[in-house]
Amino acid sequence: MRKIFFTIVALALLSFNVSAEESKEAAIRSALSALSSQVPIVAVADAPFPGLYEVTLASGEKLYVNEVGSHFIVGEVYKVQPDGRLVNLTEEGKKGQRIEQVAAIDPQDMIIFPAAGETRAHLTVFTDTDCFYCRKLHKEIAQINELGIEVRYLAFPRAGAGSKTHRVMDSIWCADKADQQALFTKAKSGQSIPSLSCDNSPVMSQYALGQKMGVTGTPALILPDGSLVPGYMPAGQLAQMLGVAN
Repeated sequence: MRKIFFTIVALALLSFNVSAEESKEAAIRSALSALSSQVPIVAVADAPFPGLYEVTLASGEKLYVNEVGSHFIVGEVYKVQPDGRLVNLTEEGKKGQRIEQVAAIDPQDMIIFPAAGETRAHLTVFTDTDCFYCRKLHKEIAQINELGIEVRYLAFPRAGAGSKTHRVMDSIWCADKADQQALFTKAKSGQSIPSLSCDNSPVMSQYALGQKMGVTGTPALILPDGSLVPGYMPAGQLAQMLGVAN
């Protein structure tokens, strides 16, 4: 798949030609038209360093293209800070995208476990009902909520469309809103739940969104600043990371 991606990009860039009348953004979009028909271009902007332009694709990947289209980079770009620290500039750009993507999700399409009392922080979690560490995290949900953290679950059935987990998660998300929390917790504990389906299930669209954000496994935590943190984390450590530890 990645080889095909590089081939498409390379062929597209061969046709890149900036005329005096075209803006650089329009020219870049024109040059990548062969690619855009398969993976739409979301945005073209100055890269966070001189000399290149950053092209964001609908797949979530980023290209770095020079203004004459003769060279491009696919991958992550780092900046060396004066103190020697490395900053992943590509990841910093993705954080803003993730914040916007999460904000665009209708809360009705999330399984939300609210904070007990004052909400001090929130956490968005892509989850699978069957994975061991997803279940381990959910066993601590009461403790997490007691710490003032609201947890907003999104579906990410790792086995994909048509899998048993997909069907279970459809059954949860298609249930009446008042029943979803209880069904979710039952499924997380390994218990059977009634089989349901509906035409407007958001499960696979959330799965696709997770992939676009860079989720490759579960649980995957999206922090309020847009950071993606893979894997299980104990309640106390979560509180520290979110700045709400007592």
